[in-house]
Amino acid sequence: MSIQNNISSIEIKDTKQIIMTIKPEFSDIGLQEFKSADPEGSLIKWFDQGIGLIQLSVGFNRLTEHFRFQKPIYIQHMSPVHKEVQLTQTEEDLQVIHKHVSQISSLLDKNKSFSVQTRLIDPSMERPYKRFDVNKFVSTKVQEMGYTLHIQKPEQIISIAFYESQVYIGISTSEANLSDWSGGQHRFAQEEGQISRAEFKLLEAMDVFDIHFPENCVALDLGAAPGGWTRVLLQRNAKVYAVDPANLDRSLKKHPKVKHFKETAQVFFTRDESTKFDVVVNDMKMDTFESVELMGEAKKLLKSNSLMILTLKLPKKNMKKRVDQAISTLEKWFEIKGVKQLFHNRSEVTVYMKNKS
Repeated sequence: MSIQNNISSIEIKDTKQIIMTIKPEFSDIGLQEFKSADPEGSLIKWFDQGIGLIQLSVGFNRLTEHFRFQKPIYIQHMSPVHKEVQLTQTEEDLQVIHKHVSQISSLLDKNKSFSVQTRLIDPSMERPYKRFDVNKFVSTKVQEMGYTLHIQKPEQIISIAFYESQVYIGISTSEANLSDWSGGQHRFAQEEGQISRAEFKLLEAMDVFDIHFPENCVALDLGAAPGGWTRVLLQRNAKVYAVDPANLDRSLKKHPKVKHFKETAQVFFTRDESTKFDVVVNDMKMDTFESVELMGEAKKLLKSNSLMILTLKLPKKNMKKRVDQAISTLEKWFEIKGVKQLFHNRSEVTVYMKNKS
């Protein structure tokens, strides 16, 4: 159902322009997703690959209400444009930005924390200040107005996006932005002992879907090598059955809570295995439908309340169709809790599920 057919009894005066972020290879699908919510809305222009200025036919609040109930898969981030301001590329720009933030500060709730998120969409443009300078200057001024700063998990966000000689300013909740990270770009510090960058995918999925593994759980890691997801599971006190014909990282080979089955997932499922798993994760480089069928095979080894995280590897063509078909099949066995094209995904979509008892 489009927003236009779901008219609220309370009309809210708000902006009809937003900045939307979609991973470039999913940009067409993301725009389709937006149009399904607002059929009369349109793309004004692309600032950069996957970052577009959008004209709404409905207000931002109505759009966010729609996406609150029908969560988007391919749109990673969106922020409102309450102010569009011409700059001079001088130090005085900071004072100008602060003045315009002050003019819309009534949109902030003093009972909620805030953060300033600045994006330099054209980083090659020369300016006498950096992104950090803008964040610090505006944050300090807003704190002086009596608001509470919380950088890591803000409840509301002042979005400041620079493009050429313009700056676009908006205020919204982090929920409305679809992410509390600037541009939806989840960033994790590289840790000592990290095995692979694939770990970031699992960490982001846990954050985005608010996943908490059961204490001392037993987990099945399909396609585990070299062991990045296994390492993340171990950090959550899991006992891990790692299934992959390839070798695990040497740090995992003698780990007391890792049991490595050096074989394919298909062979593993032919075992007379009595273990029942709390968690199953699957990041295998495999055809979408084969991955889905494997998750169906895994169902016989699940506890009634088990949870699963699956990365769907997508072809270059018909990506949305593939995802839709995969979800339709998975729904026969599991309760789908979330589907998202994450920042750390490439040509992939991550699915979070729970077992149907």
